[in-house]
Order: sequence, then C-alpha cells, then structure tokens
Amino acid sequence: MNNLIQTLLSIKNPRNNFIERPELIQGYTEEEIKQIEQKYNIPIHGQFKELLMTMGKCSGGLLFSDEIYIYSDSYANHYLDDYIREVIQEDSDYEYLMQFLGNVDLVEKRFVIFAGINEHIIQYFMLTADDNDTVYEWDTNEDTVREFGTLFDFLKYYRQITTSKITGKHHNDFKELTTGRLL
Repeated sequence: MNNLIQTLLSIKNPRNNFIERPELIQGYTEEEIKQIEQKYNIPIHGQFKELLMTMGKCSGGLLFSDEIYIYSDSYANHYLDDYIREVIQEDSDYEYLMQFLGNVDLVEKRFVIFAGINEHIIQYFMLTADDNDTVYEWDTNEDTVREFGTLFDFLKYYRQITTSKITGKHHNDFKELTTGRLL
C-alpha cells in the first residue's frame, strides 16, 4: 500500500462516520494525467501528481467531494478554467489576495483552488506553474491569505478535522462523494 494511503488511513477524526473502503482506491494513469493536463491547461507534478495517481479516480472514502474538489461534479467547470482565474485577478474584492501573491498573473501561474472547508469560506489553492508543493490557505471571511504548507500537510490536516454524518453505506452516496471528476 502506498505511503500516502497508509498515512491518511492512520489519521481519522473520531466524529467522522464515513466508512472507508481502501480496497476501492484508484488513481489516474500517466496517460490520464497527461489528458488532464491538456484538458485544463495545468501542469501536474509533485505531490499533486502523486495524489491524482494514487487516489484521483476514487478516494476509497479517505477524501470526499464536500471539501476536496477533484471529487466534485462542478469542480472542473468552476475552478479549472481560465475564466475564474481572470475574474479573481480583476476583482477588486480580491486585492488582498493579489497583494499577498505579489500581483502575479493567476492565469500564467495556473492558480488552482482544490479544496474548501468551513462551508467553503476557507479555500486552499496552489500555483501549479510553480514547481513546488506549496499550498496556500485563503480565508475569504477574514480576507487573509497565508502559506499553509505542502499538499500532503493539508491532506493530513483535512483528515484530522473532517467529520461527516453520512456513513457512505449506501453505494450511490459513497460513489458520488469519492469518485474523481477530472476526466
């Protein structure tokens, strides 16, 4: 079993009732990763690539679409196109974000929001054009941005804080919440 899977399986919030089924974990292939890169015009490398290759198609219940957007129906249509990058870049309400990032070009930097917690008030994003695994935490309620750590740091944190009243016993619930939506 992959180190990422073992690490995430070792962390679980006691109030999380979602049933994990690690035997269903499935990742994207190298060829599928290339298709995702082309489809969304984003580079995929490092920990992001490892996540997608390990559990991009099905998380086995370790991660789910309430917060991790690669498992969400609307994710690709909303967060992976240049339109949202351009909107954020030009919207004066996000001036604090742009100042924190040094007024970079979000389209050029391939800004990708990949998760949101606390009713999506706190969002987590990467600049995928940067060749690192750095994740930023963006609190849209407090108008703050900070460097959070790496993607794997975020996933460990996510497992510690995640709770769900849904058990995932019903096949359709489980499938809907844990199936990757990038292809």
